[in-house]
Amino acid sequence: MSNALTGVHTVAVPAAANAPLVPPSPARVRALKRHLIESIRDMREARHPERLVQKRGEQPEGFAAEVVRAGCTQCRGNCCQGGGDHAYLDDRTMARVRAENPDLEAGAIIGLYVRSVATEGYESSCLFHGRFGCTLAQPLRAELCNAYYCNGLRDFLRMKPLPEKVEVVASRKGVVRRDTIVRHGRA
Repeated sequence: MSNALTGVHTVAVPAAANAPLVPPSPARVRALKRHLIESIRDMREARHPERLVQKRGEQPEGFAAEVVRAGCTQCRGNCCQGGGDHAYLDDRTMARVRAENPDLEAGAIIGLYVRSVATEGYESSCLFHGRFGCTLAQPLRAELCNAYYCNGLRDFLRMKPLPEKVEVVASRKGVVRRDTIVRHGRA
């Protein structure tokens, strides 16, 4: 929704409960490691692991990527709650990561993920959802995470041309969070 008077386009994103930022518990990190080990095992046991590889979709860049990051930051994990301790990672993700990094052994791959866990994340969200959105590099994310955008961000990404100035707004139970992004930096 654009405001003709101010020239600002508003992108509304869902907002999670105002959960506190907390360090990940050792139990959650252990659960992630177990899940990764199982996913790698499933990939290795597949008859044709190369068929599991999912091509990564195109990702927004530049200004559009800044708006997406702001949306995920202001959302604080509403969309990522289902990621829990597994982040939707599975044998298909492991097959893609192995194909893109053939020199990495299973332990090194698990290490990439464990080092990417948010040092402080939202209590009720995915292990990788930190203060500024996802802490997991896009090549390591499940394709579901790379492809999913809430309605507000999806509609913004479809706009042609993109507006010069965007205000991302998340509100829940009277608490409103905002971030303004201008094509060449923050407002």
